[in-house]
Amino acid sequence: MALALLNAYGASVTIFLVARVLVGERWQIIALFNSGAHLLLLPSILLLPLAVLLRRGATIALVTPPLVAFLLSYAVMFMPRNVPTVAAGEPLAVLTYNLKSQADDLDAALDTILDADADVVALQELSQPMADALATALADAYPYQAHHAMPGNPIPGQGLLSRYPIVTDAYWRVNLAMQRVTLDVAGTTVALYNAHPPQPISQNGFAMRAEDISDLLARAGRETGPVILMGDFNMSDQSEDYGRLSGVYQDAYHAAGWGMGFTFPATVPYFGSGRYAPSFFSLVPPLIRLDYVFHDSAFTTVDAQVWPESGGSDHLPLYVELALHG
Repeated sequence: MALALLNAYGASVTIFLVARVLVGERWQIIALFNSGAHLLLLPSILLLPLAVLLRRGATIALVTPPLVAFLLSYAVMFMPRNVPTVAAGEPLAVLTYNLKSQADDLDAALDTILDADADVVALQELSQPMADALATALADAYPYQAHHAMPGNPIPGQGLLSRYPIVTDAYWRVNLAMQRVTLDVAGTTVALYNAHPPQPISQNGFAMRAEDISDLLARAGRETGPVILMGDFNMSDQSEDYGRLSGVYQDAYHAAGWGMGFTFPATVPYFGSGRYAPSFFSLVPPLIRLDYVFHDSAFTTVDAQVWPESGGSDHLPLYVELALHG
């Protein structure tokens, strides 16, 4: 029985990997499995040694491709990286934080933002009550704010908190929500995009997410100065949309983070700490990385970490320290 299960696992995942290379996300079933491909590959860490113990050559051959794929994608995330502890340039700490539209614990979210102490905070799923609370409670900590709350439907709400002057601010929707601000960071104009493409597990969801990513890449590609893209991208790092973004911009967590970087669902205490909001996912630990910070070559990533407090949201924030080169 164990041998049959091993063979079934190895064969099915290997077929998926081959189909992903040959066909890609033109087949929606491939796009769907890409959303959780890291979870498909992860068991191979234990299953290949088991196949070796059973001394079954065919089984070893079937289980090896998933392990190779996992190691190629994630081994670097568990190795020491040559990341500068202090990089030359203007330091800039950023936080991306999906507030969860249904969350009503405003104080917990405010505490999370203050505890992170980032210079710039990009917010998704911003409700009107939260926008009002931010404007008053965090006025001293973040004198520059730009919010686009959607009364009656907080999911498309976007906002930005900054210690640096906000020069321009724009909000638009292709499918879900996008925001672009320019910041005056020590005399340098930085274009920052706060992105929230739609979640793909819905009718035409993958196509709509891809459309939002295409729009984002087109707009960012026209910038002439430093660029940061951050937010809840509703994609795994195995998706083709991730490949399009990381092919142009540096994934800050991949450059300087440690571990898998899972940010969703944040409904149980993370590493023994953190508030949580009971929901369908209450017993599920974080299993997927949905929240990202990307940047161009004007920046160096100094540090990246999943913040351990969710503040009542179903997402853990992502905190990144950057250095802006002159």
